[in-house]
Amino acid sequence: MNQPQKIAYLGPAATYSHEAAIKQFGPDARYLPMRSIPDVFYATARREVDYGIVPVENALEGSVTYTLDMFARPDPELASLTISAELYLPIVANLLVGPEGPQTLAEIELVYSHPQPLAQSRNWLQQNLPQVEFQEASSTARAAELALTNPKSGAISNRLTAEMYGLRIIAPSIQDADFNQTRFLVIGYRPFEANLNQHGRATTAIMLSIKDRVGALHAITSIFVKYGLNMNRIESRPSKQKAWDYFFFIDFNGYPSQPNVGAALEELNNETSWVKVLGSWLREL
Repeated sequence: MNQPQKIAYLGPAATYSHEAAIKQFGPDARYLPMRSIPDVFYATARREVDYGIVPVENALEGSVTYTLDMFARPDPELASLTISAELYLPIVANLLVGPEGPQTLAEIELVYSHPQPLAQSRNWLQQNLPQVEFQEASSTARAAELALTNPKSGAISNRLTAEMYGLRIIAPSIQDADFNQTRFLVIGYRPFEANLNQHGRATTAIMLSIKDRVGALHAITSIFVKYGLNMNRIESRPSKQKAWDYFFFIDFNGYPSQPNVGAALEELNNETSWVKVLGSWLREL
């Protein structure tokens, strides 16, 4: 009998990262909560789990810099990890109360939340709970735990938290922006070919360090134009190796076995200090 896959995610249980992991791998996998994003990377690199899942970008808050920095960390133990998939999780915030908690919004005196969902529901909270006190928690799951101990309080979290902790949703979908999503990356050792099917757009992510000369970044972007490669995203991060030295993260349409991508990567090697392919996967259309 096959053993269920083991998946590392940024914990604790019932966070949005946990929800994303279940969306990607289904209910039968074994989910291991990790204390930090680096812990997810190292558990995956050491094959303590089959895959790790990490947040990389939020539609409102921007990039998750901890994740980008882990890809850039010069640690041989992490060198073989690859991005094998991505997924988008709609961020739906609900106001939860305990089973013995408030029956109406007017009865709520305190709301617990992680800072992000609190900020992303600010307008709704001002309109519907203008006199309520807010207290930040280390995670949405921790907010739920606190709400269970205070019968006059609520917590902002997702539906999974309500199910796992036995809370009631007293007000659903209180987030101010319905388009808010977080993009997650699946990291592991599975090759790109294992993901191929007839649906999706081939995508490759690379990391590179440009040479310190005038026009270096323009030369890089010109290579993508030359070979007809659409860049979906480009972002810089400090290398943390020396002052004013940066890495660039780029993802674009195509995968390395295509002739134009292979030629572009070869030219990038000549124009940069180094280039590393982080992985290839199929992006949902």
